[in-house]
Amino acid sequence: MRGDMEKKLGLKSYIGYGVADLGNNIAFAAVGSYLTLFYSDVLGAKFDEATAATWLSAVTAIMIIARIWDAINDPIMGWLAQRAKPSKYGKFRQYFLIGGIPLALSAVLMFAPIPDMSLAECIVFAFFTYIAYGMLYTVVLVPYGSLATVMTRDQNERSRLSIARSIGGGIGGVPAGILFPLLVYSTAYNAAGELEDVLDGKKLVICMAVIAVIMLASYVIAFFFTKENYEYPHAVQQTKLTVALKSLIKNKAFVIMSLAGMLLIASSMYITSIDVYLFNVYYQTKDMMTFVTIATYAPMVIMIPFTEQVIKKIGKKEICVYGLILSVVATLIMTVWHIPNPWIFIAFCFLQGAGVSFFTLEIWALAMDVIDSHELATGRREEAIGYAAFTFMRKIGQAIAAIAPALLGLVGYVASKGYGGQSAETVEGIYLLATVVPLIMFALMLVLMLLYPLGKKKDAEMREKLAALRAEREGTAADVAEEGSTSEENAAEAPVSDDERPEEGSEEEGERGEHAEEEKEAKE
Repeated sequence: MRGDMEKKLGLKSYIGYGVADLGNNIAFAAVGSYLTLFYSDVLGAKFDEATAATWLSAVTAIMIIARIWDAINDPIMGWLAQRAKPSKYGKFRQYFLIGGIPLALSAVLMFAPIPDMSLAECIVFAFFTYIAYGMLYTVVLVPYGSLATVMTRDQNERSRLSIARSIGGGIGGVPAGILFPLLVYSTAYNAAGELEDVLDGKKLVICMAVIAVIMLASYVIAFFFTKENYEYPHAVQQTKLTVALKSLIKNKAFVIMSLAGMLLIASSMYITSIDVYLFNVYYQTKDMMTFVTIATYAPMVIMIPFTEQVIKKIGKKEICVYGLILSVVATLIMTVWHIPNPWIFIAFCFLQGAGVSFFTLEIWALAMDVIDSHELATGRREEAIGYAAFTFMRKIGQAIAAIAPALLGLVGYVASKGYGGQSAETVEGIYLLATVVPLIMFALMLVLMLLYPLGKKKDAEMREKLAALRAEREGTAADVAEEGSTSEENAAEAPVSDDERPEEGSEEEGERGEHAEEEKEAKE
């Protein structure tokens, strides 16, 4: 431990932790909102109908392949971060600088508007740039998520860090949600010879370059503003990767929260991506996307001052359940009633966002809770591996959101026809894609949160048991250190005789061998 492990964190710590996710999400939101659109309307702008359908299917396949690779990449990154001994900069903070610079560069490279590429060239370009971005994102994100667990062990402080992270992530979403619609479009003639606003690849890559600069500044601030105040004993973190993953799979709370977190990011990214097409094609107005973003994030901003008190009174699980009920009801109405007016649709987006806001604000605190529950169940502290597995499930959520291009192809969307040139069936299909799919995701999240075992009472019981376990472990470690020091002093004076040593093959020697084998299984 470094300093007082239960001391209160200062404003500087909250700012540093929150700013880090601003850096993460400012690119993440742009990728979620505009990468699919960039692929379909910039790289695939000149493709005919058949080639466009093939290209959109290839994009979906690339994103799924990336998530399969994450199944290998994410746990390995968590394992490496877990086992590494702290440097003078701490155990996790250093990755803001190690991964932050290449991550910012890769975010720009993904949106390079290289002209006149063939279908094969587009596929190769998208594959390598998207995979590289995902790997570098893992290098930053997994240690960042683990950082909160060594900044504090106090539950209120962790909840505040989760809120700070959500605020930082929300601010990071502002450029893509509010400014990009005003900056990245140009007027051009469509296939029918009519003028319309189209995505401008050159403007988009310039905006991404500005975002890269903000990312770098955010990571530098996060590095200097955060501090690792607690260090878990290195011995309890030396778990073999396969052993850790097997035990995580058996943890009900961890599995449920990982699935819920997967659906949370899937719903957010999918809605952000499909709503661009909804307002461009169904409502024939791109300018209102700014108001959609405001309506989605405004409830979260409104609720931030009240979150801590509400959670203390009701509980994290309970408030998330109540909120998700509101999101399900609002989205069901949006699905059944084909809302003809975009302003009414935006009003329901506000209700939808209000319902999921508490879950969004507390998702990282809940992730830390399930890692704590894993420590209680196993006696091992595996925050980096646990967070890597949690992050991997969120990336599966990204893959689920990536079905948007394939679904657009299924309803007949062709970029070369322009927003106003789509068939009536395509227009209707896009509305259903924007409502039915989110409804399914919100309903599944609600079911999972109802099954989540760590309600307010259970969580409090877990805290008491975990505190006792840690006190016992730290006391044992101190006793062992003291005994070890005494033994070293007395070793030369009192050597062990041959008669005192256990005989080879004896029962005592066998028991020690079995214990050594168990230790070997749990450690690398």
